[in-house]
Amino acid sequence: MVKIYVDVREKESEVPRYLTGLGVTVIFKQLPVGDYLIAEKVVAERKSVGDLAKSVFDGRFFNQLSRLTQSASRCFLVVEGDLEKLKYITSNYRAVLAALYYSSVISRVPIVLTDSPKHTAEILKYFSMKLQEKPRVLGDVARGKPRGEAVGKWQLYVVSALPGIGARTAEKLLKKFGSVKNVFNASIPELVSVEGVSEEKASLIFRIINEPYVKKQVKSLESFIGEDRGGE
Repeated sequence: MVKIYVDVREKESEVPRYLTGLGVTVIFKQLPVGDYLIAEKVVAERKSVGDLAKSVFDGRFFNQLSRLTQSASRCFLVVEGDLEKLKYITSNYRAVLAALYYSSVISRVPIVLTDSPKHTAEILKYFSMKLQEKPRVLGDVARGKPRGEAVGKWQLYVVSALPGIGARTAEKLLKKFGSVKNVFNASIPELVSVEGVSEEKASLIFRIINEPYVKKQVKSLESFIGEDRGGE
């Protein structure tokens, strides 16, 4: 059974009705942040294109982003409607688009575009099912440093930090080679022999482990400014 908590302010929206029609158990509740709690600490904020524009210009948008990122372990923003309508809502529509870029790149709050309340409901149900019934589907990579001295967890954490290696494949590598040291000492053909490790991944892993570290020299901003002035 898929269960989604919906903020009481969303009662006027058609989305809860469509969720119910899709077989989702909808529970109205005053949520501290966001509009939909689709799984434990996973929150979605829904905005129509018009509300998005209003919230950007009155300052609510960035405050909501801050609260979402501080209160939820995962969050995303659902923008409902055609973004092309922004051009007819405001002449400063680029500022609204810039706010969306800020959300996805700077605040790291993903943007999900939907074309209608029904589409929004379908997306919310889909994500909720994946997170509630099969939480490892979207959380395959070992996230965050382990706490304490549990050696096995640290070993999984170290191996899953390799490029293209999630928690499942890290476990397969450790079972195959027996230790982190042996994983790191494995040849490319040996790495490829493990399910989930392609030749491309194995080659990159081998290079990362074996090539000498060379610190990349990056020029300071001041040096670039100086060069530009010298060329005037």
